[in-house]
Amino acid sequence: MSFEVHDCAAMSVKLKTAILLYENSNGHSGTSYATIHPVDAGENNGPPVIRAGRPADRSSLKSVCASLLEASRVRSGVLTDNILNVGLEHVVWWQRPGQRTYFFDCRPGAEGSVSVGKRAGTGLTPGIVFVAKGQSMWAYAVKGDGRPDADTQLCHLPTMNVWEDGKVCTGSMPLPDSTVAESVAAWEKSFWDSNFSHPNHPKPVNYKGGVHQFCIDLLDGKFKKFPQRVLRPIKGLTLGQLVDRLDGLAED
Repeated sequence: MSFEVHDCAAMSVKLKTAILLYENSNGHSGTSYATIHPVDAGENNGPPVIRAGRPADRSSLKSVCASLLEASRVRSGVLTDNILNVGLEHVVWWQRPGQRTYFFDCRPGAEGSVSVGKRAGTGLTPGIVFVAKGQSMWAYAVKGDGRPDADTQLCHLPTMNVWEDGKVCTGSMPLPDSTVAESVAAWEKSFWDSNFSHPNHPKPVNYKGGVHQFCIDLLDGKFKKFPQRVLRPIKGLTLGQLVDRLDGLAED
């Protein structure tokens, strides 16, 4: 058996370890057991020899997978400073705090409640971390004006159409076909050109009157700067932890 490795960063490779996968002998499909074996290179161009192995436990499998995932990370060229992470199937980027046009198309509130209704206008935004993966999108708020790093705490985005885990309810939003770094402007355009229509979890914002009242005050220009006090941290989720999840390296 022969194969070719196409990797511009690899000068040469050699066989080091073999993982043998076993399935049940009763005919049920699926792998049920694995062993990890050292491999001796064959002498005088002879075939390599698989030596006695050991059972593959959770720790050893995670170590192998982590090493392979790290080796398979996308090797990008020069990236703009808004790009935070690029993977094989995802891109993570940061939108600076500023102003954007919001479009709302909300149902009238029940008696005694408030609703943004149907309106549009310019309003302040916090810093936002976006993720695009496949045909899905996530959005998180971050405090401060600086570029986020691995230790930056992620917060709920203080608006509508975003679930508690940060996933965007895309509905009929037209989505780009690509998740490469060059596609982030198209993803942002799809997000901001769509209507915010409904809250997707009970408390996306710390604000008296809730998210509808906050969005009304945002459009009415009540704030000179975005009020960071309204942002609600997502427990146990920093930017670094988010990236590890996307790369499959996070603990269960």
